[in-house]
Amino acid sequence: MEQALYVLPAVIIGFTLHEYAHAWMAVRLGDPTPRWEGRLTLNPLKHLDPLGTLLVFIAFVGWAKPVRWNPRNLRVPIRWGVLLVAAAGPVMNLLLAIAGALLLRGVMGGVHSPVLHRVLYVFVSFNVLLFVFNLIPLPPLDGFAVLSSLAPPSWHELIGLLQRYGTLVLLLLLFLPGSFLGPLLHAIMGGILRVLL
Repeated sequence: MEQALYVLPAVIIGFTLHEYAHAWMAVRLGDPTPRWEGRLTLNPLKHLDPLGTLLVFIAFVGWAKPVRWNPRNLRVPIRWGVLLVAAAGPVMNLLLAIAGALLLRGVMGGVHSPVLHRVLYVFVSFNVLLFVFNLIPLPPLDGFAVLSSLAPPSWHELIGLLQRYGTLVLLLLLFLPGSFLGPLLHAIMGGILRVLL
């Protein structure tokens, strides 16, 4: 229960601002869909998925409500629009992690509060996790949209295969014993956290 209280602020803020960033970028580039659907808001209730949030505390995996948007409404070429909207979420999580790390250094240097230190450490770690995990180039993650937008025409067949089977591959990599994905994510996260903290 105590651990959940440390994690809850990170989950609410990390998920909410991740999805808000997608909505903000889509609207900024000319698509009103997120605004019409009430997603251009910092209200967590508009972004958090009840089951996806609960599973963070039970199974250490979760999700928020994805922001719907229409690339045909963008004022920029679709390829670049997809890249910018997709990247906005993970970039927001990286910025949150940096902000949390700066606050944590301030706490470490001045205020002696073990609880606040723990909350900020979990906040930084969770947002680094969201940044790294969402850049995995498999659907339905943002990294797949980034890959699709940058891929040359010769990758068309590979992108199609990933669209059909990528989610299954992701689930297998997440839950099969001995998968390389967990250690790889842990190593990348560790490197980023060493730089930030």
